[in-house]
Amino acid sequence: MHPRYSDRKPASAKVTLSAGPRVGEGQVLDLTNPGCLLQTAVPLERDQAVQLVIYLDVLRPMRITLGVVRWVSDKTAGIEFIRMSAEDQARLRAFIGYKPQLRVSVRWGETPLCVGY
Repeated sequence: MHPRYSDRKPASAKVTLSAGPRVGEGQVLDLTNPGCLLQTAVPLERDQAVQLVIYLDVLRPMRITLGVVRWVSDKTAGIEFIRMSAEDQARLRAFIGYKPQLRVSVRWGETPLCVGY
């Protein structure tokens, strides 16, 4: 099991999704960086490519131009966001309160070196 990039942030946002020839609606139940848990009646399969429009606010929906279904259980699915605009990435990080973790590497007699941001 891989650790998450960030904690889950509960959400209740309408989503429109397209998966191949199928188009439908659903509900985003939580968001992470980078992905979501969604509930939908649209049949999804693991590793399937999807496009999402998430309505976090009514003025500007967040668009995921490429997402991948990572798991499916009944009418819920975990989606990893692969491609989205830099603006929408920033909005996602702000919504979930994302703060990158610093990794520190120290050797005897050296100044700590921070890797990452």
